[in-house]
Amino acid sequence: MQKPMGRIETIAASSRAQIPGSIPFVRARTLTVTARMTFGASIDADATIELYYSPDGEMWDNLTYATQGVTFTAGALRQQTFIVDPPEHGHLSIWILNGSDQDTITDIRAWYSIQSWPPWLGDSRGLIDTAEVYD
Repeated sequence: MQKPMGRIETIAASSRAQIPGSIPFVRARTLTVTARMTFGASIDADATIELYYSPDGEMWDNLTYATQGVTFTAGALRQQTFIVDPPEHGHLSIWILNGSDQDTITDIRAWYSIQSWPPWLGDSRGLIDTAEVYD
């Protein structure tokens, strides 16, 4: 397994926390995000993985770019992976929302994998020559 992007020890009931760091994009084509967490024994609601966008890694949107629910099982370790349609450039941050008002979520870790376009493909897509089509 790849080294996690970051780790959060505990998210209190009805709280949210950011996984340290951000995901940088340059000519991004595909993105998968994985989060692993342990639900408390008294948990009574799902967790939500939230992604937020920034064009520069400094100024962040306050509306989510994408979300994914993680179905709770009291006292269990759960891992959820989802595919995201990424922006080609910019940054995403990962936040975890604890939807339960009864218990904590612990040992939260996140990973990501990006597939990017090669530089020469991205450059060639900007100019479309239709002269041969209509001649």
